[in-house]
Amino acid sequence: MGGSYFVLRLNNISDEIAILITLVLLVLPPISIYLLLIRPRSLPTLLAYLSFIFSLGISYLIIPSLQNGFFNQILVWLLPILEITIVIVVLHSIIKSIIRYRANNQSEGKNFLELTKMSLEPKLGDGFVLGAILTELNVFYYLIVGCFKRISIIENEKVYSYHKTSQIKMIVIVFSILITLEAIFLHILIQLWSDVAAWIFTILNIYALLYIIGLYNSVRFLPHIVSGGQLIIRLGYQSCIQLDVKNIDCIKMAKDKGGIGEKIPKDTYYALLNIDSPQYEIYLKEPILMESSYGRKKYVKTVIFRADNPGKMIEEIKYKMTSLSND
Repeated sequence: MGGSYFVLRLNNISDEIAILITLVLLVLPPISIYLLLIRPRSLPTLLAYLSFIFSLGISYLIIPSLQNGFFNQILVWLLPILEITIVIVVLHSIIKSIIRYRANNQSEGKNFLELTKMSLEPKLGDGFVLGAILTELNVFYYLIVGCFKRISIIENEKVYSYHKTSQIKMIVIVFSILITLEAIFLHILIQLWSDVAAWIFTILNIYALLYIIGLYNSVRFLPHIVSGGQLIIRLGYQSCIQLDVKNIDCIKMAKDKGGIGEKIPKDTYYALLNIDSPQYEIYLKEPILMESSYGRKKYVKTVIFRADNPGKMIEEIKYKMTSLSND
């Protein structure tokens, strides 16, 4: 790579030499990684893919602008192929793992998203990458399936909705109109400067529209749950916390927040839209891990939420607290 840097900057270098060096920069590192590290030592083949991505980045820095014509032509058709390949590999891994879990009778009571997490977690870890993939799958899963599938209720499981008295439906309608108008207006405006930038901006707006519609469907499809000694509080696929009823110290009426701009304490899980008024606040004995979209996590000691029938839900939680404390 060091030699290529200086050779490509020599005077009167031919186009054939520039193309040859470009191919060597792109092909030699991943092949070397595969032959020297992956094959003899049984390392993950992902290293070869990562080394190829690294080679692309280094080549972009090494090849001067006067000799990067061939490199740019490669990127035009190579990047879409890489994206399609990644999607195919991920989908193949998910489908293969789901078939394996079902064959081993390990998928009982688990939906597609839960099986996907189980199959990808050993390979990607429980971090940002897995969280980002699951968030994108959640968007399209609830965008499509959430429109047709009913809420499945397990025996001895009490569910409590929270979307009927929420402002989320109004928010979705208003923002859908605003996003559509903004996409049309700014697409025309940006197109005067760049067609590519205009379409990128339009695609982002379309994704934002799909995201909020999928979020609304997930809010309808993912209610709060009281089952056995467990309590699950959710805000659609945006966030979720599962806690042991025995870990609840007390439940109090929540204080009204000052508004959208008011800062929420770091150790508080605010399981509702800022435009909605909170109803109850759960104080925990020990901090519990709360999970949100894109793999974000934090420990919280209080949970603020609302429900369509809060009195009945609180009554059920207190009943569980009493019965479990007597055991």
